Amino acid sequence: MRFKAVRVAVAAAVALSLAVPAQADPRPDQPVSLGGKKVLLVNDDSVQAAKPDGSDGRGIYVLRRALCRAGADVAIVGPWASQGAKSRSTAGSPTAAVAPPLAVPAEFAGDCANAPGHGLVLGACQGSVPCGPGSPSITPADVVELALTGVLPQRLGWTAGPDLVVSGVNAGPNTDVSINLSGTVGAATAAVERGVPTVAVSAGTRVAPPPSTETYTAAADVVVRLLGSPRVWTLVRDMVLVNVNQPDVTPGAGPSPLRWTSVGRVAQGWVTYGPTGDGTYQLSYDPVPDPKLEEGSDTKALFDGYASVSAVAVNRGYTRG
Repeated sequence: MRFKAVRVAVAAAVALSLAVPAQADPRPDQPVSLGGKKVLLVNDDSVQAAKPDGSDGRGIYVLRRALCRAGADVAIVGPWASQGAKSRSTAGSPTAAVAPPLAVPAEFAGDCANAPGHGLVLGACQGSVPCGPGSPSITPADVVELALTGVLPQRLGWTAGPDLVVSGVNAGPNTDVSINLSGTVGAATAAVERGVPTVAVSAGTRVAPPPSTETYTAAADVVVRLLGSPRVWTLVRDMVLVNVNQPDVTPGAGPSPLRWTSVGRVAQGWVTYGPTGDGTYQLSYDPVPDPKLEEGSDTKALFDGYASVSAVAVNRGYTRG
C-alpha cells in the first residue's frame, strides 16, 4: 500500500482553510506576467520519472515545460526517491548531496535550456557522497530548505531566493484532511515559512490509477492561468499557500473549469491496524463507503469535474470568531 493513499486526520497538524468567495475577485487591469520570474519546482514523487505510469515524477517535468513556455526561469530540486506522506517532516540527516536524476525523460530533456538557469534539475539524498541508485532521500521539506539556503545561491546565484516555489504536480489528489500527511503540501509549507510565495498542485480525481500525461498537463495549465491573476499573488504573499487539485481529464478535453473551495473535513478512508495473531499488527487502508462530501469542499469539486483551488493558512493558530 502506498502511504500517499492514507486519508486520516492528524490532530496535531490541522491545516486551516480560508474560503475565498467568488465575489472577492479583483478586476485587474492586466494579468501578471511570468516572464523572467525565478521559480523553484519541488515535489514528493522524486525527480526520476522512470516508471511507465509516470507516478515517480513525470508531473514535475510537465509543469516545468508549461512554466518555461510562459517565460519563467525554472529550477527543479526534488527528492531523490519517492517521499509521499512525509508531510512537513525532516529526515534529520546531518549531510545532504545532490545529483542529476538517473535519466530525465527524453521528451523533457531540452526544456528551459535557453533560460538563465538552463533548466537545472537535481535530486537530493542523504549522505556525503553523490546520490546514486539506492541512495536514501531527504524529505520534500528538507529539499526546500536545501534548495533555498544552499543549492540555488551556489548553483544559480539566486541569493535573494526565487520569486515563487511550486510543489508538484503530485500523482494523486491532496484534498480534505489528507493534506495533513501530504509531502507536496509539506514542501509548500516549508517554503511559506521562509516567506516565499508558494503553490501546491496535484492531479487525479482518485489516488489510483496515477494521472495520465493529459491530466498532468491540465494541472500545469491551471497553475499558469492562476499565476496570471493578481488575486492569487495577493494570497501567496500573505503566508498562505494555494492548493490546486486537478481532476482526471480525457484526451482532447478543453481547459478545466475552476472552483474556489475550502479544504474538506470528510475523510475518504481511515488507516486500520489489525492483529495478526502473532503479536504484530497489519496496516491496511479502509475507504469510507459513500462519504457525504461537503458542499464547497475541494474533494466535492474534484468529483464534480472542477479544478479545486483552496487557500490554506500555514499559521495554525486558532482565532476565535
